[in-house]
Amino acid sequence: MTPDRPDVGHDRPAIGHGQPDVGHDRPALGHDRPALGLAVARLDAWLETMRGPSGYTGPVAHWWQNCLLYTGPGLDWRYEGIIHGYLTLASVTGEARWLAKAKRAGDDIRGGQLPSGHFESSCFELNPYTGGTPHEAACDIALLALATTLRERGDDSWRAYQMAAERNVRVAQLGRLWNGESGMLQDDPSTPTFVPNKAATLSEAILALARVSSDGVELIERYALPILDHIRAHQIEDGPQRGGIWQNTYGSQRVEKLFPFYVARCVPALVEGYRASSDERYLTSALEAMEFVLRYRDADGGFAQVVYADGSTNVYPRWIAGVADILRAIETLRPHGYEADLEPTLSWLLAAQSPSGAFPTAEGFSAQTATGRPTVAPTLRDVLPVVGWNDKAFRFLTTLLPPGVQLPGVRSEAYETACVVERGTGVWAETPRHLELRVANDVVYRWEKGSAWATIAAPDLAWK
Repeated sequence: MTPDRPDVGHDRPAIGHGQPDVGHDRPALGHDRPALGLAVARLDAWLETMRGPSGYTGPVAHWWQNCLLYTGPGLDWRYEGIIHGYLTLASVTGEARWLAKAKRAGDDIRGGQLPSGHFESSCFELNPYTGGTPHEAACDIALLALATTLRERGDDSWRAYQMAAERNVRVAQLGRLWNGESGMLQDDPSTPTFVPNKAATLSEAILALARVSSDGVELIERYALPILDHIRAHQIEDGPQRGGIWQNTYGSQRVEKLFPFYVARCVPALVEGYRASSDERYLTSALEAMEFVLRYRDADGGFAQVVYADGSTNVYPRWIAGVADILRAIETLRPHGYEADLEPTLSWLLAAQSPSGAFPTAEGFSAQTATGRPTVAPTLRDVLPVVGWNDKAFRFLTTLLPPGVQLPGVRSEAYETACVVERGTGVWAETPRHLELRVANDVVYRWEKGSAWATIAAPDLAWK
């Protein structure tokens, strides 16, 4: 799994950010293409069950907090993977229906843009609040990719998507979070806090906007690269955690935790920074970050959740659907000479797909604050299918499909599985119409798909 160091002295052509995420040449995968096509088709069928009148809906489980009461549309990072995935399908299949779905998703975001430039319900686990980081910037990346594809196809509607993204980047993001005195991006306008993975997403959005803006050079030099420099300042230069990127800082106080998933989320932006500047330091940082992440891959393909300064780890919960973003980070480095086996992570991901077509959120939420293995069956948060995690699987899996592929027609199927909550073991059930948790003879959680709020949410769940 040792990467081949790229010959960074040679010029490389820039890769347009608006292009679909079509996979680069890679070693043969241990999965046949029809099986991958079926996995993508099933996930697309599930995504359709999660749509409401104005966007993709559903509850959210996360490391930091959960959002199980509000279940309406979330204009957050779920759209990053959804739009990119449909753009890739449009490219590899040649079918107009996939581009129509990408445009529909872009219209969701545009329809939810506020006068302030923000997007409604853009805080993921904190929905229905607005102004979420990195979530609005992730929407911008998706909108700009959509606009670029449409412009290349001669579709004049591209302007509306680009304008929505530009307004959010310039007004709601830089206008609110950029501290001109310190030359620093803040995660909150009232607090000098910097979160590298969130800042990386905004830097990636700025770089995408720079490609289509008359002031592109200024956007790159004044904002995008300084943000990446600040991320690099959070990267460990030597020692056993070399390449890791600290989770965040509050002023001068560093939070000495390393989340492999979030370190991987920094990689695409660093690669884009290299493409925009030809500065080898950004590519080197991306390579070292990926090496750090892969040091914490388990034999079965999952990744540890947290690594501490002393080298100890909190393994759980291990992301399942979201692990696809780590695979995507590996692929962004492949054109630059990096080689790492996608197995066994890809197998681990695919094996977890449920009959509904969705992937569960995680494994091991019951051991979230422990150092050992989970001692109980999966919890509600483990088995819960979340659009904003499944989009990452959708985006990556579409890149594995060959040109000319035609996806099979499938439906999202109902299923049940056991899970644990505070009051005991229950049964988690999903159908194309609802999500439901039953404990004994009681329904303690129920959400009718597409609706804005859960209809039943027992207080004693405590969202654990």
